[in-house]
Amino acid sequence: MKCFKVLALICLFVLFVGCEESIQRLTPAADKPDDDGSDVTDDSDVTDTDDPTNPTDEPTNPTDDPTNPTDEPTNPTDDPTDDPTDDPTNPTDPTDDPTDDPTNPTDEPTNPTDDEDIIPDEDNHQLTDEEKCAAAGGTWNSVAEEDFERCYKIVDCAAKPANTEWRGDQTYTEYYDIEDGQWTNFGANYRTEYSDTGEAKICQYVCASNAVYEDDTCKPICSAVFNGSSSKVVVSHNELLNLNHFWTIEAWVKQDLNNLSTKESYIVKKGSKSYSLTGFYKSTEGMNPMSQKTYYNMEGGFYYAITQMLENDMTVEAKYQNTAANSPIVSGWNHIALSYYIKSGTAHLRLYINGRLAKEDTVTTNDRAPKSVDDNLTIGYYGETTDIGGGIISIDGNESYFKGQIDQLKIGKKYYEDEFTPSQLSVDDDDNTIAFYDFSNDTKDSSGNDLDGSGTNVTYSTDCAF
Repeated sequence: MKCFKVLALICLFVLFVGCEESIQRLTPAADKPDDDGSDVTDDSDVTDTDDPTNPTDEPTNPTDDPTNPTDEPTNPTDDPTDDPTDDPTNPTDPTDDPTDDPTNPTDEPTNPTDDEDIIPDEDNHQLTDEEKCAAAGGTWNSVAEEDFERCYKIVDCAAKPANTEWRGDQTYTEYYDIEDGQWTNFGANYRTEYSDTGEAKICQYVCASNAVYEDDTCKPICSAVFNGSSSKVVVSHNELLNLNHFWTIEAWVKQDLNNLSTKESYIVKKGSKSYSLTGFYKSTEGMNPMSQKTYYNMEGGFYYAITQMLENDMTVEAKYQNTAANSPIVSGWNHIALSYYIKSGTAHLRLYINGRLAKEDTVTTNDRAPKSVDDNLTIGYYGETTDIGGGIISIDGNESYFKGQIDQLKIGKKYYEDEFTPSQLSVDDDDNTIAFYDFSNDTKDSSGNDLDGSGTNVTYSTDCAF
């Protein structure tokens, strides 16, 4: 029995020793440098032929040396507690920032925004009051006594309408409250508006001198109104108004056709024996009242002479009778032109209504022009005066007045040879305009020749041809 027990103990001992060797062979040995100090990779061959009974046998895997507890692994990731983002050159810094520059041993961040002292954050920058003023679009006044006066700006009134002029100041001042961040004019009402009464205020306007206030707006004055009984314009004699061989008198007219008289209705006339342009007037044909026909005539003409001797005076005129169904006369504004020129030895006097040739008169001559006189030029009127006793007594004679409106009256050196489309008249750029009257609230000449007229009982209107 004792022998059996001894035998059993021997078997257990042999079994224990065998199991321990097997465990050691299957367990990876610690890393161990080879003889020349160089590292080699682990030998994973499970069929290792090393003698397990040789305790000094050196394993093929130099890193499996279990006898070297201080052996430092060559694989830094073998340590399961090691932070995979740690700087391998700094194994003692477990809190290393993965964004740190690994080449910076002092662990100084390379991102300058980590340190607010390097570049200030503009969003967090504390602006000065002057900087706040500039940011708001204001101007800083460093000598102002009140804080709200230090930041200000000059503001323009809203744009004023056409045909107006400022009555008061056209700008005002606003102040910027630094604390509230608001602009203020302290409750003042600077509204752009029309006003012609009371004390002038900022942003108020009135109509310009050549405009009137109608229907809540300033309308330009552009025509002269002749009342048909006393309205007239007189232009003092000037040698420029004695016309030569090439000229045109033209105007836009709006004549009252409902109250025509049998007297000529003159638009322009230069004395009694030079030239004239009339509007429409009544003309009756026939002696028998039962068969008489009344026409509405428009005519233009002039006197000319080979010499200044009265006995040689002759008259040329172009007369139009408005009887045709296709009359060029329209209701409202009409363009009237009297044009004269000499071509191929023939003098042509042409009357145009709205650009259409209404009448022509011709004279074969090489030397014909309106007679030169020293009479005044009259617009919208003509009246002969008879002097008695060498001018001591003057008696007015046959007076004639135009009733209606006249706009853009022009006397120039150019002429119309063909029919044309009328347009707005103006002063020529080539100095061919002798006189130009646009009747913008006065009777001044705009040609530059200073042929201003003097008006009597003439009013002005915003009813214009253009």
